[in-house]
Amino acid sequence: MERRHHQSTTAVAPFLYYSLPRRPAIPAVEVEPFGAAHIPAAARLLAARHAAGRARLPFLTARLEDPSACELEVAALLRKKRTSGAVALHNGAVVGYLFGEQMLFAPYHNAYQYLHPHSIAIPVLGHAVAGDRDASAVLQALYGFMAESWVRDGYFAHRLYLVPGDPAELEAWVSLGFGRHTTCAVRETALPVRGSPAAGVEIHRAGPEDLAVVMDLAHLLGLHHVQAPMFWPLLKTTEQAAREHHAQELESGRTPYFIAYRNGRPAGMQTFIRPGFTPAIISYETDVYLHEGVVDPQARGEGVGGALLAHAMAWASESGYTTCTLHFASNNPSGAPFWLGQGFIPVEHSMDRIIDSRIAWANGWA
Repeated sequence: MERRHHQSTTAVAPFLYYSLPRRPAIPAVEVEPFGAAHIPAAARLLAARHAAGRARLPFLTARLEDPSACELEVAALLRKKRTSGAVALHNGAVVGYLFGEQMLFAPYHNAYQYLHPHSIAIPVLGHAVAGDRDASAVLQALYGFMAESWVRDGYFAHRLYLVPGDPAELEAWVSLGFGRHTTCAVRETALPVRGSPAAGVEIHRAGPEDLAVVMDLAHLLGLHHVQAPMFWPLLKTTEQAAREHHAQELESGRTPYFIAYRNGRPAGMQTFIRPGFTPAIISYETDVYLHEGVVDPQARGEGVGGALLAHAMAWASESGYTTCTLHFASNNPSGAPFWLGQGFIPVEHSMDRIIDSRIAWANGWA
């Protein structure tokens, strides 16, 4: 990829021009492919961004406030086979960087259920901008440089992971067409669970003999996410991989699967794995990941979810885990209010942009 010169300009419709404040001229930045020589400067940007995020969100790990720790993370990104990156420079100084990883999954792979099978992922440690720079200008230059090659290679689905709470960074990505998809949230395991205990609910730890019950409840969770406004696809091709995953976890007994029964019938489930999908900004050592949480639609609103969570958090705290992490669909009308109401604090959002695939053939007329 060649070096490019970017001068940020903003075209404003005439009828809006006089109603908007004029912004000062933004210094030009140059963008070039990321190289090993850029690692120390990029690591300092990441450490500064993480320190600012941790000031807002104490759940974030202290480790990444150290630039030397960030150097290891950035170097690991640079070594990845399907990852490429770029840096933004101003007068020779690194003022931003961006990495993207090609995500490629076969239709029968378990991750195919959750991720677009031919996409680009921008990891939470894969981007940062200097705090004294215009985030929109720098990120537009970086993303434009990288996305051109991604789209040319047929990657039309782009997913970004970012720490919430920085309005300038969020505005920069939203202006580039990204919208929120999932939320990763964390709570202390010792925090009391809200709500009255559900009557008549028995909670048991599942074993290998309960695989059929686990699969039925996991299917209920999939059916829930199919509904509006989430519209997540429920794929038949990944069913065997999911079955194998659950069977292995139940057989190993490393972390529990808790099933709630009411009147002898399965009414809900919460499953745990480590490290699961806990992001790198959270300390893995003392965290447990809540993988699937579901309540039968006929039992919702009766305290089953709260009873499961209280039981599970008691287990986690007694087992030495101080935090619990999970993901939920940001537009989940029942799940999002439940988890947030139980003390889970958002620490990471995934943001998606889907490029109109017609760009692949409809750009040759000019």
